[in-house]
Amino acid sequence: MNAGRGGVEYEDLVLGDGPAAKPGCVVDVRYDLLLNRGDKVQENQACSFRLGDRRVIPGLEYGIEGMRVGGKRRLWVGPHLGYREEGIPGVVPAHAVLEFHVTLVGVTSELGRGT
Repeated sequence: MNAGRGGVEYEDLVLGDGPAAKPGCVVDVRYDLLLNRGDKVQENQACSFRLGDRRVIPGLEYGIEGMRVGGKRRLWVGPHLGYREEGIPGVVPAHAVLEFHVTLVGVTSELGRGT
């Protein structure tokens, strides 16, 4: 297990060989989200966002940094980088540790070109 920015722990399951995810780039990811106790919250979700724009929880953003397209990574995100003491009522309890299974599908540079 490795430790990334902000204390996000991660394990690379598959090392990609495509472009790397860097701050300022737009990333396309697919992920499953589980609670630390094993309950699946979301499955096979697709999302795109620019690293650094704070459109997703910090733990997901930090955990993707450095991945390469085609890579698969398991992330463990503490509550301070997730949904904190608020949680998501009825879905994610307060102070929950989150586990993401992430695949990096694509990276586009900040200029809009593939990198």
